[in-house]
Amino acid sequence: MSRARTRYKHLPKYVTVIHGAYWFRPPSGENIRLATLGDEVTMYREYAKHLEPVTHARTDTLNDCFNRYVLEVLPGLAPRTQKDYLRHIAVLREVFGHMAPNEVQPRDVGRFLDVQTGKIQKNRQVAVLSAVYSKMVGRWYCAERNPCTHVERNEGRRRTRYVSDAEYATVRAAMPPRVQIAMDLALLTGQRQGDLLALRWAQVSEEGIFFQQGKTGKKLLVGLSPALSEVLERAKRLLPNLPREYVLRTRNGSPYAGEGFRAIWQRRMRRLVASGAVERFTFHDLRAKAVSDSATLEEAFERAGHTSMQMTRGTYDRGTRKVKPLR
Repeated sequence: MSRARTRYKHLPKYVTVIHGAYWFRPPSGENIRLATLGDEVTMYREYAKHLEPVTHARTDTLNDCFNRYVLEVLPGLAPRTQKDYLRHIAVLREVFGHMAPNEVQPRDVGRFLDVQTGKIQKNRQVAVLSAVYSKMVGRWYCAERNPCTHVERNEGRRRTRYVSDAEYATVRAAMPPRVQIAMDLALLTGQRQGDLLALRWAQVSEEGIFFQQGKTGKKLLVGLSPALSEVLERAKRLLPNLPREYVLRTRNGSPYAGEGFRAIWQRRMRRLVASGAVERFTFHDLRAKAVSDSATLEEAFERAGHTSMQMTRGTYDRGTRKVKPLR
């Protein structure tokens, strides 16, 4: 029996770190290099290619198909995505698990979406169901069609919360130094929480900070500025000094888990809201502030790394832009 991991506990089965790279080492004795250390997007993508297909798995019911998806597809997704999908699949099992693949009709999906509360959550659950059906139709050949296609999703409200400079300063002052650094990095770089928590010093150079976004895989190099350099200097002074692998690290030098970081944020935010000092906002709202405070939408689009200007303009640009009159 192999020894339990003491480091990199979040990595999937048979993946280990050797000499600055992720390696896939299954019991068959293979040694396959997946990606450079820190490039988890590529690592999970390459890892999925080497998973053994569950060729003899049963697909008589949706529960059988959910089981196969969990075994065959889920390990190739990022840890946070795996956790979310498992939660959604548990709900889907209760409603559709007993049904045969071709028994589910678009009207069944529509009824599932028709709720008074939790509409956006239902949208996400149907998105997972659709992903499972994509495998059932195009890979496992146990369903004739995807019943989620063309079913109208619940309309969601776009978030409009804009964090003012005063609110930012109030919340920042109440946060511990490590969270202050995270806030400053989020504002200056415009990157997502997950990409900031996974940021390693190996990604920082004289040219800037290299990001490969965990959500889209897009590569960005955020150039250094005096303000950003000052934030990085504060991060270097965090204790412990060694090992200094992650820019944002806990008191024992390890990276923050997303749940742990969010717990710190929520605890401090609840106190501030209860005292009346500020109206609640999320850490992700700082990404919207970075977009909204940008001089131009083109600059914001490039910094955020969005796949479309529509996302930048419609979802993240929440401030008021001053425009010139026609004449």
